Amino acid sequence: MKKKINPIDIEQFYDYFAKDSELPENYYDFFTDSIKNAKKFSIGPYFWFIASHTKMRMEKVSKNIEQFTPFSRKEWLNSGLDFYINLFHPDDRQHIMAAFVFAADLILQYRRAGKTEVRFNYYSRMINRNGEYRWVLIQSPLQYIINNEIKANFVVIYDLSHLIIQNLPLLSIIDFTDNEVQYFKHIDQYMYRIDVKKPKITKREKEILQLMVQGYNSPEIAKKLFISYHTVENHKRNLRKKTHTKTSAELIAYIMNHGLLML
Repeated sequence: MKKKINPIDIEQFYDYFAKDSELPENYYDFFTDSIKNAKKFSIGPYFWFIASHTKMRMEKVSKNIEQFTPFSRKEWLNSGLDFYINLFHPDDRQHIMAAFVFAADLILQYRRAGKTEVRFNYYSRMINRNGEYRWVLIQSPLQYIINNEIKANFVVIYDLSHLIIQNLPLLSIIDFTDNEVQYFKHIDQYMYRIDVKKPKITKREKEILQLMVQGYNSPEIAKKLFISYHTVENHKRNLRKKTHTKTSAELIAYIMNHGLLML
């Protein structure tokens, strides 16, 4: 099924997200549990921030944020959303803004329909502390919503530079209720939908996947889990068979795009 996400500019982005109403002073307490739980779902190095749509600025950022971008924590705090958008590669900015707006509409639609088991993954190139662009995964696991309007977002950004992955989509939408994934490709912006029959992943396999996406190789995984190298390789072989992938890079891309570590 084809459906285009048309690129937008920064003014259209602001027009969509800017809200006139005020937020409670301590509204960010709403995100406390999500911040604590972010580490459980980490697929590698990450940082986070909370963006207020009523003030259109960053109001809370993680302490480690300086490790990931050329800017200090002080520069991040109270910066506008254009500051955030300008961190992305110039060729990606209009596409990623369009994806954020498109997904925000869907989040509200799913919420009205009572669907809560939906995950949105955004992929783009973001500048690092050395001024180089690398791929990142962006997630917004929780939104502060009042009267069917998103007033604030908790955003987690994972650095994917330790992974060798090609052909990342612009956006993937994982619907755990209907076992369905929708992809929006980065270049030609068309969507295709597939039905996903989730492979059965054992606890040990999930532990191995978690370490793989954090950049550990088989000997390091064996040492961390107190199992043999051959056992790790057997698990990897079984995982590739279950996911119909041929290499570790393909396996990592598959589990990221299909949200297997969130099961």
